[in-house]
Amino acid sequence: MGKELFNSIAEVYGWFHGYQARRFAAILDRHAPRIGMAGMRTICDVGCGTGALCSVLAMRGHEVTGVDPAQRMLAVAKRKAPSDSITFVRGDALEGLPFSDHAFDLVITSHVAHGMRSDKRKLFYRELMRIADKAVIIHDYNEERAVLTTFVEWMEKGDYFGFIKRPKEEMEEVFPSIETIDVGKQARWYVCRCPEHLR
Repeated sequence: MGKELFNSIAEVYGWFHGYQARRFAAILDRHAPRIGMAGMRTICDVGCGTGALCSVLAMRGHEVTGVDPAQRMLAVAKRKAPSDSITFVRGDALEGLPFSDHAFDLVITSHVAHGMRSDKRKLFYRELMRIADKAVIIHDYNEERAVLTTFVEWMEKGDYFGFIKRPKEEMEEVFPSIETIDVGKQARWYVCRCPEHLR
């Protein structure tokens, strides 16, 4: 889906901000300690949409930057933010993000990668790794399929069906180390450690 479509549906996405925030909070409660997120001060959410994850992270004391290519998504995110402590930036990872190498302790992206073609995903992964100092979390689908998700993703015409064939193996072509954590029936964290932080 392009920027134009995301701009057009930004207000509709905004209706689900509270629901999304509660889901993200529950996932973080359960899984953040496992990857040592408490020790990660600066976090960048790439493809932040209306900022639900940014809000949850900021309320937990992290220094948060949200990035999205859709200006209207960012407008909703700013309006919904719990405080003005979150920095929102318009940017597209496929075009290069306006941050220096290793600018953030953690870089996270939620349900963005599956919408890209494989060649674009690899560019996306490389850009996430470039700006991360400790780790990258790709929050996206696992291999489990459901009828509704299959229908919605078919309508959106992304590369969901290509992505779920071998998500971890494809990421391993870019990232040196990946830990997988299932965080929902169809959702998984792919935790990609940056080279100097491999354990």
